[in-house]
Parts: sequence; C-alpha cells; structure tokens
Amino acid sequence: MSSNLTPQESERLATLYRASVEKMKEVVREHKITEDELHIAGDYLNRLGAAGFSRSLVDMALALTSAEVTKPAGGTRGNLEGPLHRHGHILRADGRLLDRPLKDGETRLLLSGRVLNAQTGGPIDGTAIDMWQTDGHGIYDREGDELRGIVPTDDQGRYSIETVLPRFYSEHDNDPIGELLQAMGRPNCRAGHIHVKVLENGEERLTTQLFIEGSEYLDSDYVEGAVSDDLILSVTQTDDPRTVKASFDFRILPGGQN
Repeated sequence: MSSNLTPQESERLATLYRASVEKMKEVVREHKITEDELHIAGDYLNRLGAAGFSRSLVDMALALTSAEVTKPAGGTRGNLEGPLHRHGHILRADGRLLDRPLKDGETRLLLSGRVLNAQTGGPIDGTAIDMWQTDGHGIYDREGDELRGIVPTDDQGRYSIETVLPRFYSEHDNDPIGELLQAMGRPNCRAGHIHVKVLENGEERLTTQLFIEGSEYLDSDYVEGAVSDDLILSVTQTDDPRTVKASFDFRILPGGQN
C-alpha cells in the first residue's frame, strides 16, 4: 500500500478499517472466537500472503458483492474476469472459436444471440464478443488461441459462435485457498462456464460469465455468488448427437460500463 495517500484516501482508509474491525468484533462476540483461533487465522493469513493468494481470496469472497454495489444498475449481470484473459485475442469473423475436430468426450456448442441496449431494448451496432473458455475436459489453452477470440456482431447486434461445451474444473488443489476450502468441507471447483467481454467500438462495456445448464458444481461453485439463474445457458440438442445449441442476449449500457 502506498504511503502517499491523499487526505481523502487516508480518511476513507481509516473509515473502512474502523468499519471492518467493528464487524469482525461482532463475529468474535457472536461465535465466542478464542485467542488461539484468532492466532490460527493470523498464521493462515501470513501463509496466504506469502504464497501470493491474498487477492484471490478477496476476489473469491467479496468481488461480486463489490460489483453489485458499485457498478450502475441495469443490463446483464457482470461477473469476474478471472486471471486467464489475454489482450489481443484474434479476430474470429466467422464466429468459429472451434477450429479443430472435437476431442473425445466433447460436445459442440452453437451459441447465438444479440447485443441490446439495456435501456431501450434495441440492437447496438459496432459491438463484438470477446470470449475465452476451457475445452470439454476443463482445460484452458494458456499459450495459444484455442477456444479464444473476438467475434463481431452484425449491424443488428447479432452474433453466432461455434465452440464446445466447457467442463467444470478444479483449482487451488495444493495452495492455501484449497486448504481453506477443504477445511470447510467445500469443493475447490468451478462449474462449467464461458468468459465473455462485450465490446462497443473496441471499448469494454460488460465482463461476465455464462454457465452451462446441468454442469456439476452449479450449486457449489467456490466463487461466492458467481452462479445465478440469469447467467445459465439452457442448451438444446440438435440433430447431430454431438452438437447442442443455446442463445443469450447481452444487454449493455452504451457508452458506459455495465
């Protein structure tokens, strides 16, 4: 934390510190937390910071609540960007994020929809869908462009994307966050999801995640508040047994961040 805070920033820091301590005192009183338990928590936080996961724990527990209270209301619900977005995704003018044969166990997903004005309901021209996700086995391509890309919409805000159904995956298998989840009896898994940024004339207007109907861990995704019914894709089987389809309309506030 910088020591060169403005007077306003310093005052806000002091206010937030006092408020946080008062809330934590309430928890200590309500649950009669012992000094030994406080020291266990302190030691855990030391290990968490040393391992570089303090920010991850804050995001996991509180980031979506912060987004709900600080971002303008209206439009599609936002969600975490996550750590694996890369700037400069390739343009997929044909909408084909899936540019290889299906792997064993994978299912093709045909995803279509529109980008609409959250206030008027009308289509928005000049938009694009920036998307990245795992494959059908829960693995991200961290180096290449597989299942990543920017898909432009047409002048009516319509898009059509060919990809695969993403699979759930586990994270934090051997780090302090996983240790905490295991101690609480909670899974360290994310439900199958697709990361999306909606761009308007190259500017980000929405960052969210779309979840897959029927995916494991929809009810126990370890990110607090990540999954909500309005972000779950309802998939329909096509004539091809290895292909399903779904639709989703993104509603954004033009010229301003969702």
